[in-house]
Amino acid sequence: MIDLSGKEAIVTGGGSGIGRGICAVLALAGARVLVTDVSIESAEETLKYCERLNNLTAAKIDVTDIASIEETVSRHVADRGKIDILVNNAGIVGSKDWWMRETPSNEDWLEVYEVNLRGMVKVSERVAKEFESQGSGKIVNIASISARQGSPDIPHYSTSKAAVVSWTQSHALKMAPHNVNVNAVCPGLIWTPIWEAIAKKRSEFAGSVEVDGLEGRQLFDHTVKSWIPLQREQTPEDIGNIVAFLVSDLAKNITGQSINVDGGRFTN
Repeated sequence: MIDLSGKEAIVTGGGSGIGRGICAVLALAGARVLVTDVSIESAEETLKYCERLNNLTAAKIDVTDIASIEETVSRHVADRGKIDILVNNAGIVGSKDWWMRETPSNEDWLEVYEVNLRGMVKVSERVAKEFESQGSGKIVNIASISARQGSPDIPHYSTSKAAVVSWTQSHALKMAPHNVNVNAVCPGLIWTPIWEAIAKKRSEFAGSVEVDGLEGRQLFDHTVKSWIPLQREQTPEDIGNIVAFLVSDLAKNITGQSINVDGGRFTN
């Protein structure tokens, strides 16, 4: 087990799915985790999910709102004295009812950009001030394997995640003189609320993707078998495990990288 005892972590989008898995693994490794989400109720659900652990707290954050970011980060620093780890996981696939539209709307593009890319940048830039004064820090940005290859049904999402990969590289170079590592993780196929919505869209607009009449979880399982060489789905805890490694001292010489956790879907 990687030992993150004494480390202070902030995870955005920690209220469900991949974010919840990341929070659980970091807490199990000994870090004190601030679970943040635009929904405080969802963040508190993650605390219940990790009820056997007492090193998690919850807070609301809107990654599109600089005032919200400032309030949450400043309060954390005042309470805990430092930040060691930032995981930018908050992400969306579109605006309300996006899966009901065959072609992404202008609002889909704008909202995905504001959350997935600009939100990540805003939080990182605020936390970077703390890291620069400390002379240390770890940042992990959650991208997607959709950044590796375009997606005809969610092009706005895959484009935003490709931008996450590119910005990770740029930010790693900027932060390296301050002894800060910046990396990205590209998750594969994970059954989360986001993928459930993707399955709804692919079932509705079967012309864009071969679905063989399948829906929901059956469609997801079919996609895993079709796409993944290891023939098994990935889990939120799989992503938590690689994040824990990247924020540990074992990865002190890894920065500017984007690591696939996808069962072999992509090998570069």
